[in-house]
Amino acid sequence: MSQRKVSPAGALVAIGLWLVVALLPLVFGLADARLAFGLTGTPGTATVERCIHYGSGKHSRTDCRGRFVSDDRAAATRTVGLPPESDEGETFPAQLRPDGERARPTDAKGRLSTLALPALGLLFLVPLPWGLLYLFTDRQLGRFTRYLMAGAATALGAVCLVGLTAANL
Repeated sequence: MSQRKVSPAGALVAIGLWLVVALLPLVFGLADARLAFGLTGTPGTATVERCIHYGSGKHSRTDCRGRFVSDDRAAATRTVGLPPESDEGETFPAQLRPDGERARPTDAKGRLSTLALPALGLLFLVPLPWGLLYLFTDRQLGRFTRYLMAGAATALGAVCLVGLTAANL
């Protein structure tokens, strides 16, 4: 078998790009996940008042707005942005972001839907050790490591799929 020669610069670029692709979903998804699991923000109840659909085809987007009532009844009711997968008239437990502009559902559907993006980022990180081994050595992964990576990828893929399905229910 021939030995692969990988330039250090090429390997660093490949590792850097791999990490960027894996860490971006984590960075963008963790704020919503922290909100949905009640680790930050103000708890309360949100009611979707209107959802407006803009554009058509792949350039379309949905903007939902509604009323947020804090569990602390002394706080004023406020109009906030809600997730685009919300339905008009829907009421759900929610958590208000610290800036007070948007709220995120904290029910099972809301929590599962927020896990999809971080699970996708972790799914991209799972094969990184395999890639590093491939780039820098001529060794193969052991059977236990392959099973471990396959199990982790299957579990994270399932979380991602369940989260995406929950967001569209």
